[in-house]
Amino acid sequence: MKTIAVPYFPGSNGDHDAISRIKEFGMQPLPLYFHIGNEKRLEDSAKALTQVDGAVVPGGFPYEDRLGFGIVPARIEQFTTALRKLADDGKPVIAFCSGNQIAQAMKLAFPDSSYKAAMLKNICDRDGKIVYSGFLDRELFTRLECDPRRTAFTRNYKPGEVIPGIIDHGGGRFWADKQTLEHLMQNGMIVTRYCTKDGDVLDNFPTNPNGSMLNIESITNRRGNVKIGMCHNERKLNALRKDASNQVFASMREFIEEGCPDLSSNAQPQKFDIAGLKQFSYLSQTLDPGRTVNVYIKMLTDDNERTTAQLCLNEDGIDRRRLLRLELGKGYMTEESVKSVVAEIAKMDFLDGIMLKKDLPSAIAPDTKVLTYEVVGKDGSTLRREFTTRDEIVPGFPVRYEQVSLPDPDGHIVRETLWQNPFIQEAVTNVHTGMVWFFRDHKTKQRALTELLGGN
Repeated sequence: MKTIAVPYFPGSNGDHDAISRIKEFGMQPLPLYFHIGNEKRLEDSAKALTQVDGAVVPGGFPYEDRLGFGIVPARIEQFTTALRKLADDGKPVIAFCSGNQIAQAMKLAFPDSSYKAAMLKNICDRDGKIVYSGFLDRELFTRLECDPRRTAFTRNYKPGEVIPGIIDHGGGRFWADKQTLEHLMQNGMIVTRYCTKDGDVLDNFPTNPNGSMLNIESITNRRGNVKIGMCHNERKLNALRKDASNQVFASMREFIEEGCPDLSSNAQPQKFDIAGLKQFSYLSQTLDPGRTVNVYIKMLTDDNERTTAQLCLNEDGIDRRRLLRLELGKGYMTEESVKSVVAEIAKMDFLDGIMLKKDLPSAIAPDTKVLTYEVVGKDGSTLRREFTTRDEIVPGFPVRYEQVSLPDPDGHIVRETLWQNPFIQEAVTNVHTGMVWFFRDHKTKQRALTELLGGN
């Protein structure tokens, strides 16, 4: 009986369904736990992962998606080295949801190349307007776009077949640069795309549930033994309905029984219109630096992010803040106006805890010192805050790295929320959101960027 590894992490929740489907289709599951801190178990699990007949990387929220989607598991060297070897040896590897995020973060489909793809936050938009934000859980459909013989997991489908699917994610938006999209099409590597029940590929919510480029749900590698996508083909609901989604496991077993052949000869070039891709221009507006105020907010969740980063790097010279970047209108760049804007935002309490005593918003306008809105006491049950001037945002952490991605759906939503306040609507013209990492020195920053966060 063929053995299929199921690597899982703290926070994974799709491993039980994956194990059940593997058994259901006549294979033997081997759960393998990967957790930072237990070196012996990491080494043993990695060794076992290289010796199986295939792998299913399940969904869930590994490490609570700290640091980004799939980032932490993709930085566990023992796991990624073993999984890459398994794929390089031609064994079948399929990944669902967060498994896809992990596979994209470790570039499983593009080994040793300059091609770039990532799974980003959902943009649920229709005709240029966000209609939903955040986590999405729904049933939908995808259409097979490659030759069924192209991958180890699609041989039981018909050309162009419409396949029912299930998604639940907050970060399922497939993004790739132009070079990567062209590479995918030239080599027939786009496996399935989101579509209607009738098979129409429409780039609008809800058909495209997360704003993915070209409606891409899953891709393969050159050899065809890897399939990574957001739909949960392993779910028990699919099995109960006996729908086509579960057939990826039957195909996987047949592929192994045939000796895991190289399927690249079955690739057929694909032609999709990349010139007509949505640019999300309304979510990508640049801000005037001369009228921009950065608000750095320490929140309780920042402690979790910082602890995770320290665990991955074995380095304590790191801190983190939320970033709220505000473009103020002309006439509002005085210190008093900046204080008024920050004070009004604090009253709204829209950042899930900004009024907690531990959470300190600090603002920096061009050519000004740091203004920190500190809790100085209480008036009855109401916290009393005052602005104090500081030289640094985080004392002892002078080096920083800002992460503000465009398009920025969160910034757009925050702006609409802020504009419910008449004063802020008048004072604030645009908003970006992101995060900022603080470091004790440039050496620590460079190491964090190289080994953990990415960027320059």
